[in-house]
Amino acid sequence: MKHLFQSCFLTLLISLLVTSCDFKKQYQFGVTVDSTQAIPVSDLIKQTPSEDVTVKATISAVCQGEGCWLKLDAGNSEQVYVDWDKKFSVPRDIEGKTVFVHGYSYLDTTSIAELKQQLRDKGKPNEEIMLVDSPLIKIAFKADGVEIK
Repeated sequence: MKHLFQSCFLTLLISLLVTSCDFKKQYQFGVTVDSTQAIPVSDLIKQTPSEDVTVKATISAVCQGEGCWLKLDAGNSEQVYVDWDKKFSVPRDIEGKTVFVHGYSYLDTTSIAELKQQLRDKGKPNEEIMLVDSPLIKIAFKADGVEIK
């Protein structure tokens, strides 16, 4: 009886260890991310676009359809848009979590027509829409790996 109890206990312990390893893996997507070299996303937006960089940030928004993009809080009400061309999906309930994202940054341009349409979609008055006279250029990020903490 004592041997049976020890055997069951050992089996349970091994199961828990295996399960906990699997749990960690589900928060890694794409390539393995080396978080030791991460820079704050607020530093990223001050730089010119760069290749092979890892950023650390808080997730401010997540695609609620397919988990196919994130927005990272860069401070001062700025956000950095991150996508990965649907190579993987992330959970949709991770807003507010810390994330390490590896990939490259680039300049993303939103045209005047798109900006005006976004304002129309939000129901803004025509006077405000007509004030848009230049495209919006900002840093965005193309990820090949994401690790959620």
